[in-house]
Amino acid sequence: MVNLDNCGLTWNVFVGDFNHGIIETHNVFDHYRFMDDCRYAARKYKDNREEFESYIKRSMMYYYWSKCEWEVVIDHWPHSDRRKAKKVDVYDQVMMNWEHFINYVWNHAVDLRRRKKKIGT
Repeated sequence: MVNLDNCGLTWNVFVGDFNHGIIETHNVFDHYRFMDDCRYAARKYKDNREEFESYIKRSMMYYYWSKCEWEVVIDHWPHSDRRKAKKVDVYDQVMMNWEHFINYVWNHAVDLRRRKKKIGT
């Protein structure tokens, strides 16, 4: 059994569940590989914030940018013209508040370094 411990970090975004036709919230830190990258960056770049930020941004792009499972369509209500709807992915949502996001992760870097993945049976 794998413990998907996200160190208590939470940054919610909207994602579409196309199997059920609903919009739900998703914590970006619940993505196992992205969380591994955050831990790695916290250890490797603990003295260099710019490199830390660059690494996290590249990881965010790799896992969440321009992939249909992480996209949602935003439209006006009441609906008037489908051509004015906007497709937004998780990466776009995080980038709208990038400075706050990266400050949040940087401020929790000690927790990320301290916690290790727990793999058991």
